[in-house]
Amino acid sequence: MQIVENLFHIVNFVTSCFFFLQDALKVIAGIICLKLPQLFLFPDRMETATESVLKSALAGGIACSFSAFVMHPLDTMKTCVQASTVSFPELVSKLPEVGLQGLYKGSIPAVLGQFSSHGLRTGICEASKLILKKAAPRLPEVQVQSLASFCSTILGTISRLPCEVLKQRLQAGMYDNVGEAFVGTLQQDGIRGFFCGTTATLCREVPFYVAGMGLYEETKKVMQNILRRDLEPWETVVVGAVTGGLASVLTTPFDVIKTRMMVAPQGLQMSMQIVAFHIICEEGPLALFRGAVPRFFWVAPLGAMNFAGYELLRKAMDRTEHVNRKRNM
Repeated sequence: MQIVENLFHIVNFVTSCFFFLQDALKVIAGIICLKLPQLFLFPDRMETATESVLKSALAGGIACSFSAFVMHPLDTMKTCVQASTVSFPELVSKLPEVGLQGLYKGSIPAVLGQFSSHGLRTGICEASKLILKKAAPRLPEVQVQSLASFCSTILGTISRLPCEVLKQRLQAGMYDNVGEAFVGTLQQDGIRGFFCGTTATLCREVPFYVAGMGLYEETKKVMQNILRRDLEPWETVVVGAVTGGLASVLTTPFDVIKTRMMVAPQGLQMSMQIVAFHIICEEGPLALFRGAVPRFFWVAPLGAMNFAGYELLRKAMDRTEHVNRKRNM
């Protein structure tokens, strides 16, 4: 009964987060756009390509870092399941012992990493699309989106890796605070230690964003054709959550491998192939999908923010800036 009750609280928490994040994005957009022209020293005029890229970076960074902080407890649960032999139901039953403070271990590097990497990713993605449309105007929209997502995801992911390593080692209980994790990793593995699991992380992130963004855009178009109208904000969020959740399940094996590599004993360097082979031989193929359930519930809201939330925030920022410009005329 305790496990069922805890699972109910988790589902209730995730559901509440959807509505909370949707309302919070509107508030954040309004606050930012009140001072957006002064913040970037932009004169009151039509938006340029540079402004569009910077606004995309800001929207992407805020949407993803905010949702990452709210959903961090589920990320901690996922990491604990993947880094050990503890099952998800067993972990759920121990939630009262872990407490909220334990679930938020590693939240500081997580938020900083999400803001920097997703801000960089969305900014580069926007810039790449502008360049591709000018350089190859006949290129189909799907290919433009895929190429832009591919380039931006690689650069954004690499920039987040040090924060990801610190976050996962804190979540796994290897260190007590960020400073200790930073010094310990640097002493044991050097600078290279902050980039362990790079290949596995890229194998997880690139398919997730390239396929996920493409699936999101196509699903949105299909829904608009069926309904014969633009989607409501909540409908856009649902599409983003579902596509993000499905993409997360498909990329779970790479997430498991990445987690094992990042929380491996200090000084022990392992390749992605060795880790995958060890997991399959010792625990079976299904072990590659350990943590798929908490990962789905964690990534679904993040998918809503990564895909739909970013789009809604950009629109809200554009509307607010348009209103401010009219008032100043």
